[in-house]
Amino acid sequence: VSLNQLPGRLTTVDNRNGFGFWAATKSIAASIVLMSFIPFTANAVSGGGLDFANLDITGQDLCNQNFKGKDFTQVIAKGTNFKNSNLQGCRFYKAFLVNTDFSGADIRGASLEDTSMDGALLKNTNAVGAYFSKSLLDVASLENADFTDAQIPVKTQVLLCERPDVIGKTRESLMCP
Repeated sequence: VSLNQLPGRLTTVDNRNGFGFWAATKSIAASIVLMSFIPFTANAVSGGGLDFANLDITGQDLCNQNFKGKDFTQVIAKGTNFKNSNLQGCRFYKAFLVNTDFSGADIRGASLEDTSMDGALLKNTNAVGAYFSKSLLDVASLENADFTDAQIPVKTQVLLCERPDVIGKTRESLMCP
């Protein structure tokens, strides 16, 4: 007994060319299996090119470079040097940035939420419109940094205003009393 002889069974969609339902199903299944073995090399999430999410870049000298729009999500960047680099719009969500040097860097619009920033340097940093969490309290230096329109938790902002290195331009940009 063939499947075509069973009453009430849908066995083909269009059998005019001998390409029926079962043949189509086998073809689709074979395509899915073959695609699972093809390596996908699309690494970029934002900004084009290589992103750094989930990588360990500890101690690397990445100063004076352009990383605009790159993804550094959950990166381990302990002691990494981003001095004078363009980090506009970068995402550092849950990144480990202990003792990282952002001095003179452009981090406008960057997201530094839920990071570990103990001992990080933000001296002369342009942080206009950047997003921060309470870890901003743990940085070593905020001297001469610009936080205009930055998103900072209210309780954190109040505590930042009490720091001795929050003076002049930095104090103004944080809207300290």
